[in-house]
Amino acid sequence: MKRLLLVLLAAGGAAVWWRSRSSGSGDAWSSSEPRAQVEISDEPPKLGGEVDAELLAILACPLDKQPVTRQGNYLVCQECQRHYPIREGIPVMLIDEALTPEQAALTADG
Repeated sequence: MKRLLLVLLAAGGAAVWWRSRSSGSGDAWSSSEPRAQVEISDEPPKLGGEVDAELLAILACPLDKQPVTRQGNYLVCQECQRHYPIREGIPVMLIDEALTPEQAALTADG
């Protein structure tokens, strides 16, 4: 009986907390500090930027797990030659975002 009472009390407290959070009321549980505004820009992130050397040492191609080396604004897999972009200093190690060797050749020529 005591366990049931504790479970019901906890569920009720969670429901009150969730409702107050969803409504945005300023009770003691919600943060008194204003949330930071995120500025959304129409410009795409710029390629390049500084990448920490320690991070570069541990990064690997997500496709074949081989080491990558920096070549300009890209990290290039030594095995499959996919080019992973560096955007504003952040390596984007997603296979869908990488350039294939053919796409990279076209980008370099154009």
